[in-house]
Amino acid sequence: MSAPKPATRPFIARDGTGSWRPGRLASVVVDALAHEIVSGRLATGDVLPTEPVLCERFGFSRTVIREGVKLLEERGLVLVEQGRGTTVQSRAAWNMLDPLVIRTALEHDDDMSMLDSLVRVRRVLEEDMAHAAAARLTDADVERLVECIDAMSDNFDDYERFREADQEFHKTVMSASGNEVGLTIVRTIHRHTGGTPPMIARAGSSRELLERTVDDHRAIYHALVERDGEEAGRLIASHIEGAWAERKRAARS
Repeated sequence: MSAPKPATRPFIARDGTGSWRPGRLASVVVDALAHEIVSGRLATGDVLPTEPVLCERFGFSRTVIREGVKLLEERGLVLVEQGRGTTVQSRAAWNMLDPLVIRTALEHDDDMSMLDSLVRVRRVLEEDMAHAAAARLTDADVERLVECIDAMSDNFDDYERFREADQEFHKTVMSASGNEVGLTIVRTIHRHTGGTPPMIARAGSSRELLERTVDDHRAIYHALVERDGEEAGRLIASHIEGAWAERKRAARS
């Protein structure tokens, strides 16, 4: 069984001041150990150091260490067993929809396989929700979609505003579908693939690509208002696949 390697990441507060804040101590433990697990420095089957060792390493009390380990277990990263200690779990046990797990996994997603998986899940869900939304759109939903397309068209030179309008368009469609679970899952994916890492979000964001994105959304809009759910689903799936392919090519170039 391999011995855990010391962490190389600095243990500083999120505000970058280097000062500790009450209530953040356990999250520091979680963040550091999660990075070691996801990166493979702590491999599947490895046993975490004992509480006294972790207390010395982090400079925290046993209460803080226990809370941190508990949070890791809740995310499926470790398993605490009486008499056996705390064992690192395989990737199959991780909660891949937990924000910490997604964020940490994406930081170590060198081959972009994690992003590929998230985008595939998003495509399947949004295709189904667009199909359902076509029969459920209200006049207010239709008006909101028009506003989003107009906002995108007016903000080719302001990527953040363009992106906000883009995401609001998708949110409106998904909300209209009535699929609350699907909306929650895709919203989580949006949050972590839209800006992590930044180059993925902005890669290939040329004027031509943004104009093509608006054209895609207009086509989706027309299918929705015509109540053609099958076509709306096909178009939104094609848009997601095409946009992701462009971003991958730009990010790898």
